[in-house]
Amino acid sequence: MFRNAYFLMLSTGVSAVLGLGFWLVAARYYTEEAVGQGSAAIAAMRLLASITATTMIGAVVRFVPRAGRATGALVWRAYAASSVVVAIAAVVFLLTLDLWGASYAPLGTTAAGAAFVVACVAWALLTLQDGVLTGLRRSGWVPVGNAVFSIGKLILLIIFATALPALGIFVSWAAAIAFSTLPLGWLIFRKLIPRQTAADRDLEPPKVREMGRFLAGDSLGALFSLAMINLLPVMVAVRFSAAENGYFYVAYTVGGTMEFMAINMASSLTAHASHDPRRLADGVRGALRRMTLLLVPVVLVLVVFAPQILLPFNEDYAEHGTTVLRLLAAGALPRVVVEMYIGVLRVQGRTGVLAALQGAMCTLVLGSAAVLFTPAGIAGAGWAVLLSMSLIAVVSVFGLKAALRETSRMPAAVPADAPPADRADPDPAPDVRRRRTAPVGPG
Repeated sequence: MFRNAYFLMLSTGVSAVLGLGFWLVAARYYTEEAVGQGSAAIAAMRLLASITATTMIGAVVRFVPRAGRATGALVWRAYAASSVVVAIAAVVFLLTLDLWGASYAPLGTTAAGAAFVVACVAWALLTLQDGVLTGLRRSGWVPVGNAVFSIGKLILLIIFATALPALGIFVSWAAAIAFSTLPLGWLIFRKLIPRQTAADRDLEPPKVREMGRFLAGDSLGALFSLAMINLLPVMVAVRFSAAENGYFYVAYTVGGTMEFMAINMASSLTAHASHDPRRLADGVRGALRRMTLLLVPVVLVLVVFAPQILLPFNEDYAEHGTTVLRLLAAGALPRVVVEMYIGVLRVQGRTGVLAALQGAMCTLVLGSAAVLFTPAGIAGAGWAVLLSMSLIAVVSVFGLKAALRETSRMPAAVPADAPPADRADPDPAPDVRRRRTAPVGPG
């Protein structure tokens, strides 16, 4: 469980470090207004692309390992459905561009709009690609792909500084997506999927109805999480000037990375405990210990040295972004408890409670941010995250204790003659477990 989590955390760490370098270079080569406009376009792209990618990635991770001979078709359908929905959403966004504020003005031309639509679709595929690699038990490629993408966008950022002074930040980010999706896409469809198909040819692929039930329960909660993560920077871009948005987005990029470490550990916990719920309690305790050892020192460094971390961008970033960075970093600690509870709810299949919890978290963060913007400026977003996460964490502690007490009395979910843990599926049906006698492929 920890090995898988560390691969995902490594990917998050690589993206965070290289992402910090990206915005540091952007602050040097571009004006503050260009940084604000570029970050606004990137935030909108990630929001629109994640509409399908975030809601489908859970199903991809769950069903790709057991798809057998239908693996390739399942992945292609996920890619196609995501691309169509995201393209439509991006076009609707562009048609209503006047409603979103001055920071999005550079996207108003035909060429910029077309590039924006393509970038949204590409980002959705990049996100789904990570889920496919995880489902194929090749999560080691995830940090490799993200590193290539991060280095590529940094190089393009410098190249476009003169040619595209207004849109260079966004175009470099969007163009670099191809550096990861194309080679890893070739690897997935030409190498990894054929290997799994050959190894698991006797497995019965999941039924459409089964996947539909899973998506219906998990997607609602994922949409709430998506809105909370991606709408917050969009709200800042709409409410404040391009320069202030730039200050916020740099701090948000650094401080917000901590919450993804908790999400990664929770995802690994879910995969680990799904095949045997009796192991869930030990998994949660171990995950909380590891996350405490990992996050507390990092959060302390960010809180204490926030001005020095932002100073390389220039003095304005340090002056206006320090409070935001400190608040977002501190908010990562209660987020650990919340994400562990979310992992427990997924293992137990309590998707109704899961959606309610994530819905409450989303409402609190976005609602309190809208209220706190007036007295606190862009720091209101940081206060909203810290206060809301702390409140939800208190609720999650009680739910976590009750769930673990119940889980410790549950029987094993997988019989003694089941395949190895790394090949087992979350809550497999009895007839699927009986059929799972095919040779185990690589990984």
